[in-house]
Amino acid sequence: MEKQNRSALLTLILVYIFGVCLILLAFTAPALMRQYIQVTHCPESLFLPVTTTFYAILPFAAATLLALDRLLRRILRGEVFVSANVAALRLISYMLCAAVVIFLAAGFFYGGFFVLAVAAAFFVTVVRTVKNCFAPAVLIKDENELTI
Repeated sequence: MEKQNRSALLTLILVYIFGVCLILLAFTAPALMRQYIQVTHCPESLFLPVTTTFYAILPFAAATLLALDRLLRRILRGEVFVSANVAALRLISYMLCAAVVIFLAAGFFYGGFFVLAVAAAFFVTVVRTVKNCFAPAVLIKDENELTI
């Protein structure tokens, strides 16, 4: 159990690091994109689709990090097979689905987003599979708690 708690704690720390990075990117994305265009000599026409896509994804990424934070905190408290965790996994999968849709739309302006759409779709599959494993486990746990 100690090793599992360390792993969950490390993951929680990574969630916080990603959260800080997301906040920093929210304020610096346009400047970073302009620098990237200058350094790599990419066409200036990439600026608008890439920054627009980033800001369209931003609320979904923030909601995902918040759901991960709550999920990991419950796991650290020993609340693993509870309905709130199933709800958190469901929310994360919905946020990833929204990212897939946004990346697919953005892919028509910059083809690289199609790769991100496929990657996000893969993670939707993984998260939904984990959610589908958790849901019956929660039901079994609830039934066992009612049994004398």
